[in-house]
Amino acid sequence: MDYDDGGNVVALNALNDDGRTVLAGYTGYEGRPCTAVVGELVDEIHAAGYFDTTVGGHERNIVLKLERGSAYPTDHFLDDLATSVRIAVETDQIGSQAVTLGQDDYDDTYGDKGYINAAAAQNLVSAQVGRSDVQFVEKDYDLDDGDYEVEFVLDGVEYEYEVDAYTGKVKEVDIDHRDDDRYDDDWDDRFDDDDWYGDPTGSDYPGDSDDWNDDDWDDRYDDDWDDRFDDDDWYGDPTGSDYPGDSDDWDDDDWDNRYDDDWDDRFDDDDRDDDDDDDWDD
Repeated sequence: MDYDDGGNVVALNALNDDGRTVLAGYTGYEGRPCTAVVGELVDEIHAAGYFDTTVGGHERNIVLKLERGSAYPTDHFLDDLATSVRIAVETDQIGSQAVTLGQDDYDDTYGDKGYINAAAAQNLVSAQVGRSDVQFVEKDYDLDDGDYEVEFVLDGVEYEYEVDAYTGKVKEVDIDHRDDDRYDDDWDDRFDDDDWYGDPTGSDYPGDSDDWNDDDWDDRYDDDWDDRFDDDDWYGDPTGSDYPGDSDDWDDDDWDNRYDDDWDDRFDDDDRDDDDDDDWDD
């Protein structure tokens, strides 16, 4: 969208085939305020069905990018454009958001190519998924192909999105629902094993309550060793717990202690008929 010093449209230029399709039937915009035309363009894009394709389950956001070196007709020019887009989005009942990119969002090295910086690319991803708690993977970006490959973790799931460094378009690339990391894995540690982050029975944080028969390590969760912790039962079972002093250990080990076992001591350990009901004849 080319505009004059007063913020009125001089020309509209399509940058791809989809843009040319949208502009083919849209006329009468010359000399009108950019704020009015941008809202009508949202209507045209919506009517053509371009908001039907989602990214990460969310409708695509609308990126308003001011070309590097362009002048602002007013100090709040970009904000006014974003407001017009939001009004059109609400009227058309579209789930998209308006995201603005200004002069500070250009990359120091590749800004002359019109490329945005990494922080702007990450902000676009956050806006696309509609979350502010995205954990981005720190990395050096290679812009030889003109795309940012942004990796991040959200709710224990690893994602990789591509962001066009020139247009700001966000594309979903890959989702790893069962990645081997500190959430779901094959190790028994302070995180849950063989379950998934956000599962319905508990969580994968320390003190997780959904660990039943999920590992072979000796710790405060279920295991194959007889110690002061419960063996072969599950945390939260109806007869007791897996903490010290657990009361639900019957026939679950071969060790001699105050729980059932195969040794002759002051605890009952078998089905023999004698004074102590054990494996010794006394």
